[in-house]
Amino acid sequence: MRLGVDVGGTFTDVAWADGDEVRIAKVASTPGDQSEGILDGIDQLELDLALLERFVHGTTVATNTALERDGADVVLVTTAGFRDLLEIGRQDRPSLYDLTAQRPAPLVRAARVVEAEERITAEGDVAVALTDTEIDRVVRAVRDLEPEAVAISLLFSFLDDRHEVAIAEALGDDVPVFRSSAVLPVFREFERTSTTALNAYLAPRMARYLDRLSTRLSERGLTRPVEVMRSGGGTYATELAAELPVHTVLSGPAAGAWGAAAAGTAVGESELIAFDMGGTSTDVTLITGGRPTTTAEGDVGGLPFAVRTTDIHTVGSGGGSIGWVDDGGALRVGPRSAGADPGPACYGRGGTDATVTDANVLLGRLPADAALGGQVALDPALAEEALARLGEELGLSALDAAEGIVRVVEAQMVQALRVVSVEKGQDPRRFTLVPFGGAGPLHQAALAAELGCERVLVPPSSGVLSALGLLAAPAAVDEVRTRLAPVDTLSAEDLVAVWDDLEGTARDRFEQQGAEVARVTRSADLRYRGQAFELEVEADGAVDDAPRLGELADRFHGRHEERYGYAQRDETVELVNLRARVEGPEEDLPLPRVADGRGADAARIGRAPVHLDGDEVDVPVYDRRELGAGDGFAGPAIVVAVDTTCFVSPDQTVEVDDVGNLLVSWRDR
Repeated sequence: MRLGVDVGGTFTDVAWADGDEVRIAKVASTPGDQSEGILDGIDQLELDLALLERFVHGTTVATNTALERDGADVVLVTTAGFRDLLEIGRQDRPSLYDLTAQRPAPLVRAARVVEAEERITAEGDVAVALTDTEIDRVVRAVRDLEPEAVAISLLFSFLDDRHEVAIAEALGDDVPVFRSSAVLPVFREFERTSTTALNAYLAPRMARYLDRLSTRLSERGLTRPVEVMRSGGGTYATELAAELPVHTVLSGPAAGAWGAAAAGTAVGESELIAFDMGGTSTDVTLITGGRPTTTAEGDVGGLPFAVRTTDIHTVGSGGGSIGWVDDGGALRVGPRSAGADPGPACYGRGGTDATVTDANVLLGRLPADAALGGQVALDPALAEEALARLGEELGLSALDAAEGIVRVVEAQMVQALRVVSVEKGQDPRRFTLVPFGGAGPLHQAALAAELGCERVLVPPSSGVLSALGLLAAPAAVDEVRTRLAPVDTLSAEDLVAVWDDLEGTARDRFEQQGAEVARVTRSADLRYRGQAFELEVEADGAVDDAPRLGELADRFHGRHEERYGYAQRDETVELVNLRARVEGPEEDLPLPRVADGRGADAARIGRAPVHLDGDEVDVPVYDRRELGAGDGFAGPAIVVAVDTTCFVSPDQTVEVDDVGNLLVSWRDR
């Protein structure tokens, strides 16, 4: 038995699987203490936690802590002369023409930075030794500032960490201490320092939350350790998640991306665009070869971090996103959200703002009797009142305002989908769109049409696919180390020695989780000489001997051409970082076979009026639980389920496969 729990901004999704049996629940999230919503979901399913083999958790604790800026009071120890490193950053200008743009404040101000008189050179030699007297002074200065956590990031410590280790040992166990040489031993001092400071900032709160959650679950009978989804895919045991919370900043969205990949793989689809629309935001990811793309360039609330992360693009467009009128009189949607409480106006919980959910209710795409999560009843009258108020500001009717909200939010989501496809050198027409989340399938038709996707795959229980994805996530550990040199000056033996060392460290951490090693991946970050950033290339089988180092460079040329449209095959290729990833066995996504269909008419539970392009059309409504393998129908139609609703446009057709996927395609294409 496995249990996956994904906490979102509006709903907490719970998925339980025992062999071919799957049960799901969707309950309101409890932002003050996420564990409350988790226990509510467990109670709804009436689960005996003592019987569980795995408990896997996707959490937003780290994300919310960074966004809300309510983490630990951190002191940073750095090399003398680098006090202002976090303040200076990279001096880039994300808003090039905005003269009033403000850069987010760093997590550690210069007044809480302690400088150490030490220096390791770029060659890894000791230029200024760290003396015992200097260590004592640094420790006193740190303690005088009374920190809740300490981050240590010394210049070139990724080459020689003796000074970081000495300071950390002198500080003792009074407060949590995090060394950059342990958190992220790579070059680029700003990203390394920012990542280490962010890890220290998140760690105390994450540790308290995981301890509280584990205790409460243990009291309910859970005997297995809680596993936490990592941003880069795979899971950490709670001890590692508490020690390295920076790896969980995109925990929940990563669960959805990897769940979509598993859903596609189960039916032979490996080239996918995952589209996860929840209550607060929309997360989109490109999946190639059956695995989501990853990156080492992350950002949360303007705070950069450089650990491996699923390459997810997020926009503030969710079911709860609020429609509003800007100073120029234009309709805007999001990023402000009605959240779970009070929620959209149609929830009847006191919300008065018009949201995307209200628009879908008024347009008829979301039937009023389709209780969200089996709990939240929808009130069309309240939705109409909220949209009428918004329409009055715009000089439109309530219906026109609803259509405007849907068009605006879909335009925002199309742009996000293009960021992960077209802007990455990929043609979206060759990918299958996988919409999920509570609101994703409602908007699949418009997005697939705009992108040119020939097929849409709506998995069963798609409203809780992130929670189901957790059940298929293997345990995983990543290690990375900088090895900066032109590829043609290296020997395969040297690289293999470093990879062996990285793999050994990863295996040691992996064994702490009690998992079995099933897969080891070795890769390298490469770039052309003079470039500022690099691309990751898998290296398995490319470095068995020296002549095959050229194969590694060839793979990089191919990746560069795919990503940027050109390759410079005569240019020197430089190695930047070496990486090793150890994973446990991948479990299949629980997709029980469904019974043979009795014809789509047997699943039809009524009809509903839907507003389409200014006309009201009476469309059939199908109960997804009653659709069986082989059933098919043509749009327009609505398919309702306890976790999500799917709107099928007039130019689409639907077939149900043997595990209950809705396979949506276009007529006359």
